[in-house]
Amino acid sequence: MRRSRSPLDHPRRPVLARILTAVAVVLAAATVLPGPAGASMNKTRIMERDGQIIIVSQEVGNQSYPLGWVESDTRRRPDAGLELTYAIDRTELPPGISWEDTEAAVEAAVATFNEVQCGRNLRLVRVDTDPDGDLGVAQHLVGLGGNPVTVADITFAGWVPDQFMDAMGMGGSKGLTVPATYAADGSIVWGYDVLDPTIDYSDIDDDRESDLAAMEIYFTISADYVVDDPAGDTLFVIDLESIVLHELGHALGMDHFGRTEIILDENGEFVDVVLNRNSTPMMNSNNYFVNREVAGSDKASFCGRYASWGKGPGGH
Repeated sequence: MRRSRSPLDHPRRPVLARILTAVAVVLAAATVLPGPAGASMNKTRIMERDGQIIIVSQEVGNQSYPLGWVESDTRRRPDAGLELTYAIDRTELPPGISWEDTEAAVEAAVATFNEVQCGRNLRLVRVDTDPDGDLGVAQHLVGLGGNPVTVADITFAGWVPDQFMDAMGMGGSKGLTVPATYAADGSIVWGYDVLDPTIDYSDIDDDRESDLAAMEIYFTISADYVVDDPAGDTLFVIDLESIVLHELGHALGMDHFGRTEIILDENGEFVDVVLNRNSTPMMNSNNYFVNREVAGSDKASFCGRYASWGKGPGGH
């Protein structure tokens, strides 16, 4: 009986495998928040140019999530004012990196946002937590550790096994920001349930965004993290501060933005990564290089959300 040709027998399979690997890098390296309607989407296409294989990744959308923090929201705490609190899990660290270096990366990312000037906007303020406490309501909800109690508005809940990413339906992600929003009845809705159209969400400031109750940030342990990369080439390793800054942007309601080209030769071997001049912000999910700044479109996105804070009703 004649055997049908399998894709495994194809003579160009080594090239195809490298292309698919590169595409997987594009998609897996992206850090994500479960995508509410109206958020940006990644469109990836493959083409040939001058004998090279070009994988184009384009983030399209409005660079903002339909979920938002409410200024002076007493549901979060009576003295919320213009502040969002944050906490850092000390029990789940990036592989091979000390607590001191992990803490320094998180604090540097927070300081970068606190230094953005666009009016009397929010401040991020750290809260003390038990050094031995395993933080993370989302982890607890899927039975993978964590804690049922929210300790801060934004929780850096740690570096976790891929099992957690799979449980959240985001397998392959390097970073994940999990939202919790208020329902109109005052209850808190976690994770993908924020997409449920049958739930009546709270929007007390009438900005057409569901009111955030909390955000939790997780990272996979299945990646190579570095704390100092002088070459700035992080295609196959991840600069710790850069990914923390990016994910913190998600926790502040910012979405992905930008265009990237991954270039392979005719044999499918990696050649280069090229970012469009206007696509270098840290919220570009395919920016594999060290990026520890909030500038350009990143700053515009941030200020679009928070420049009105502290200016009274209507932002005046």
